[in-house]
Amino acid sequence: MNLVIIGPQGCGKGTQAKLLAEKFNLAHIEMGSSLREQAKEDTPLGKELDEIINKKKELAPDDVIVRVISEQVSRAPAEKGIILDGAPRTISQVEKVAVAFKDNDRKLDKVIFIKLSEAESIERISMRVGCSNCGKNMKIGKDVKGVNDRCPDCGGELNQRKDDTPEGVKKRLDIFNQETVPVVEYYRNQGILLEINGEQDVDGVFKDIASDLEKYE
Repeated sequence: MNLVIIGPQGCGKGTQAKLLAEKFNLAHIEMGSSLREQAKEDTPLGKELDEIINKKKELAPDDVIVRVISEQVSRAPAEKGIILDGAPRTISQVEKVAVAFKDNDRKLDKVIFIKLSEAESIERISMRVGCSNCGKNMKIGKDVKGVNDRCPDCGGELNQRKDDTPEGVKKRLDIFNQETVPVVEYYRNQGILLEINGEQDVDGVFKDIASDLEKYE
């Protein structure tokens, strides 16, 4: 089974991707970490990525992102399915992702869209902090008291993205609506979209996704 998982900021798609990868024996390709890891490699693509994201501090363009996806898909064990987390984000990436799958003898089976209201997205993200050591995300008021606390798992320092403010989240949601909602519509028209209520807790979202996917195994 080969999957894509999409959703607005704060919907928990990264958490769900990890849970689904474990349950269904999938290789989890997370675009953010994949870009960072490949930027460390002494290859033409690695050097190009290092220049873009580390030195220029710019977002990787579509053609580079698709090359990274193709590389990551080719590295996935043949006996495992794939869950792609963080792409495609634009219509221009959709066809190229399909080609990357096809070139590696894979077919995209289902696209999971975790729906979340704008208000809930803003609340979740503006209250989110991350551990600088282990990378775990936590919620202020639930998992920790504030950004000055230490990670309860590893004791690492906590930080919060500078744009994890209501205004910053709103800007990112506007981009999601402009660029990624058309991707959702495309996959809906293809008949492979699973729409999931993201307003639930982690377990509720996971149960809904898993029960839907079990029908297609």
